[in-house]
Amino acid sequence: MASNIRAGVIGAGTISGAHLPVLSALNGVEIACICDIRPERAQAAAEKYGCAWTTGWQELIAREDVDSVHILTPHYLHARMAIACLEAGKHALTEKPMASELADARRMIAVSRAYPQLKLGVIFQNRYNPATRALKAIVDSGEQGAFLGARAEVTWRREAPYYRESGWRGAWATEGGGALINQAIHTLDLLSYLGGPIARVKGHVDTIGLQGVIEVEDNACAVIEYAGGQRGVLHVSTNYVMDAPILLEIALEKATYQILGDKLMRVDQGVPIQVEGGIAPTVQGKAYWGGGHAAQIADFYDCVRENKPLAIDASEGYPALNLVKAVYASSARNEWVSLNTL
Repeated sequence: MASNIRAGVIGAGTISGAHLPVLSALNGVEIACICDIRPERAQAAAEKYGCAWTTGWQELIAREDVDSVHILTPHYLHARMAIACLEAGKHALTEKPMASELADARRMIAVSRAYPQLKLGVIFQNRYNPATRALKAIVDSGEQGAFLGARAEVTWRREAPYYRESGWRGAWATEGGGALINQAIHTLDLLSYLGGPIARVKGHVDTIGLQGVIEVEDNACAVIEYAGGQRGVLHVSTNYVMDAPILLEIALEKATYQILGDKLMRVDQGVPIQVEGGIAPTVQGKAYWGGGHAAQIADFYDCVRENKPLAIDASEGYPALNLVKAVYASSARNEWVSLNTL
């Protein structure tokens, strides 16, 4: 590998605003090539960051001056591209979800294990937020007693143009789902990251506000049962009037904590009191993405450079998708569904 790690980026759409500025500022990393199916978008990004561009993702992966690849494409392409990267000898970092189908996710895990010298990471940047890190430390320490249960609420706003203008959102074949797999999956990831393995779920999904516009759900609710018998509840909607701060509550024996947006609160006699502040986003993008992208991307390259295990590799990216798909199956069958194990 060259002295600098040379990165390729597939996808120059909105989410690239959370990757490209970070890559351009990282010591020891340089952007070698940007790919997008829209040539004007690829060229504009390449001119901004002073690198090559292409409209062919296979061409980018085949380049000798690319060591790692960021996959910022529609969900259904993540698995195919990530596996191609590994087979071409490249490290890969894919946006969430790691795949649109569980079978593809398991293939990614299997292939990543076949190439132990390469890294395959999955973006779940909210794990890197100070509030999440602080709460994880509290839960793991046991100082406030055992984990009892959790609740989560994601109520955002998505209108018809968001789906119609994308060319891929809102369809099962390309998005793999709706509000759960796209907007809420970060919160689903934290439900298992903070609470432990989830054993089964009973849930319901529906298309209410956007009926006739999208195939996938814009509303979901679920009851979650953890492997230890604890219970969680989940409410998701993209029919609200704004992107409200996400609420994630963790109940412990001696205290209850809430992550509200990017802040950690301790609930004292029913009143949330802030105990950990958030960090403002340091990259382009939407405020509710938080500031974790920069931290996760920097950590990814530290692990590549020093050959250390990733905090969020393919196996760590699996539980959130597993939960999403179990809710879909439960809704279709109107029964409890046990989660698949790796």
